[in-house]
Amino acid sequence: MTAPTCLLCLPTAIDMVLERKTVRSVFVIVLLCMIAASVQAQVVYRWTDERGEVHYGHSVPPEHAHRGYERIGSDGTVRERVERALTEEERAERNAARQREAELEAQRRTQETQDRLLLAAYASEEDIVNSMERQLVSLEHQRASVRDSLRRASNRFEDLVNNAARMTRDGQQVPDRMNSNISDARDEVQQLRRTLAEMDEREQVIRDRSAAELARFRKLTAGNGS
Repeated sequence: MTAPTCLLCLPTAIDMVLERKTVRSVFVIVLLCMIAASVQAQVVYRWTDERGEVHYGHSVPPEHAHRGYERIGSDGTVRERVERALTEEERAERNAARQREAELEAQRRTQETQDRLLLAAYASEEDIVNSMERQLVSLEHQRASVRDSLRRASNRFEDLVNNAARMTRDGQQVPDRMNSNISDARDEVQQLRRTLAEMDEREQVIRDRSAAELARFRKLTAGNGS
């Protein structure tokens, strides 16, 4: 007579499904690990030692990393290039070059702004010449006024000095107030002369600037019939 079968001991359909899923998951994990190991094995680094000899390996020794290295793919192409560390002198030279480039770029932008303003301010070369002449006429009026003031201040200074000299010849003491007036008149004459000299310099600046604007305007409008 056959012994009765225990239903609890028989594997259920659910258990069998779970077992198959577990085996499949383990297989997938193992396969992924194998693929990752294969990819890692295909990564090759190339570097040069202190004697100039080229080496290959799956990692770059730390003592050679500062010299730079390349990461080469499985197809032999360079996937990544890490440049060597710069010396102090090279870093200083690189920073100086970047500074020069920044200055040149700033000058270029400034010139572009000046060119736009120049073309907006003048429609023709004649406009530039007329503007210069108006500035010179205005300056000449100011110069004439200063010259007149200088003439009066010089006469006042000479009168004060002559009066003081006459008093000295007559044996009289020159009052402190007169000495103070002489000093003030002398300072005024010197200041007015400096003002005239500054006006001469300003005139030259106006002429030089107008000449530069005229030359730049001609260059910007070349071929435009301006």
